[in-house]
Amino acid sequence: MRVIQRYKGVLVTLIIVVLIFYAYELDDEYLETVGELLSIVAGEPINSSFPITFYQSAYVDHRFDPPRLRIFTINKCLKNYQFLLADLHFNVNGSAPVRKNIYGIPLNRKCPINYIEQEGCVYNPYTFSIDLKTNEDPKKVTIHLGSRKVELNVEKIYKKATKGITVCLQPVYYFSHWQNILLFIEAWRAQGATRFIVYFHSATKETWKVLAYYRDLGLVEIKHWPSFPSFPVDIAYKYPRIDDSVLRNAYFLAMNICILDIKTTFGTVPDFDEVLVPTNGRLLDYAIKEMAGTKVGALIFDNHYVSFTPNIYSANFSGVASPKFRTLAWPSKYVFNASVIDIAQVHVPDSFTDPSMISIKADGALLHFRYDAESKNLTTTEKPYRFFPDNHSTHIKNMEDTAKKIFNGVIPKFSSKSNDALHECVNKIMKSEDKICVSTGGLCKAEMDKVEDWVYAKSEPLFLIAI
Repeated sequence: MRVIQRYKGVLVTLIIVVLIFYAYELDDEYLETVGELLSIVAGEPINSSFPITFYQSAYVDHRFDPPRLRIFTINKCLKNYQFLLADLHFNVNGSAPVRKNIYGIPLNRKCPINYIEQEGCVYNPYTFSIDLKTNEDPKKVTIHLGSRKVELNVEKIYKKATKGITVCLQPVYYFSHWQNILLFIEAWRAQGATRFIVYFHSATKETWKVLAYYRDLGLVEIKHWPSFPSFPVDIAYKYPRIDDSVLRNAYFLAMNICILDIKTTFGTVPDFDEVLVPTNGRLLDYAIKEMAGTKVGALIFDNHYVSFTPNIYSANFSGVASPKFRTLAWPSKYVFNASVIDIAQVHVPDSFTDPSMISIKADGALLHFRYDAESKNLTTTEKPYRFFPDNHSTHIKNMEDTAKKIFNGVIPKFSSKSNDALHECVNKIMKSEDKICVSTGGLCKAEMDKVEDWVYAKSEPLFLIAI
């Protein structure tokens, strides 16, 4: 009995270690070293040899109670016990910063993700967060990665009071369908959208002219989404470039950062060939009716594949008045209450700042006008949904007049060569025997530069590497 009592503490410790060992089955493999087990107990800061890049701003999100500090990154998968070592500077004029351990989760919730297009990706978008005290107001954040560090400015996020819908666009890359953009913006404006945030990587000159036109009107805010920076030379050789191993220009990161930039009461994250419409009236009015003052945080719209006769790529928008609905299963999209959305997935919300919020199915449709709709042998059906809630002929004439104004009366002929080249590159990646990340911004650049003189994003210090 005395022997048992003597070693009781040791036995308890061993039991705890064994439990931890089985609780942390990471990346489908059990942890194998004592060092990793001890790290789990004590935690381990991310060091300078770890490949990680930071979005330039940290956020203090006052939509949470208490407020939450949020940091966005792109990096290889983390272990659950790894954290960022961060100094929070509450007074830049002298007081000592407060050091915090900040843990992160993948925005996709799982890392690595088993989605076929992302199976070969090394890098994934992450969000690191920590609750703040009500009186804590950091002015900047310094991240320490061993001998290196990086400083992030701080932006504040509050609940939204301005009536309207903000439309966030995922990174626009090698985009050539300028007609889509014209229809997209005009239809969304008619549905109540008041602001468009476009993350821009690359596009044809014609596409850029359309975006610049609406930018100059004050409707579109173009945010450049350039290539990602290189890692420090002493670790860069160990890892692929971020551009070559992150899914579609890290669109998932852009989407969730854009959500924090929304100033209006409602927001949405569609593609340039998607418009959400209610069965009756305007989307904005319908969203107010269903979500304002309720526990409904998002309205989910079923996908409806549409085509036009004549095809809008002939620069004639008359077919928009009577879209043809084609039977094809495709995921949903949604409009959300911007004061309560936390993390957004592509097709449904992931989480809300208030766990009691819910999503419901909308009385309406996602009108999805993909470029290749006419080429697919699909059954045509009748549906009551239309792009504009009022007189279509007026909107169609406006789109055609706008196109003439943008291009000085000479409407450019549409060519599919850019679109075809992008699909050929993606198909080549997908057919590879090895699992290759569908990283179009990096892996397809050489092929795309052969077919078009692209307008590329300006190089801005949007992403930061610790030095």
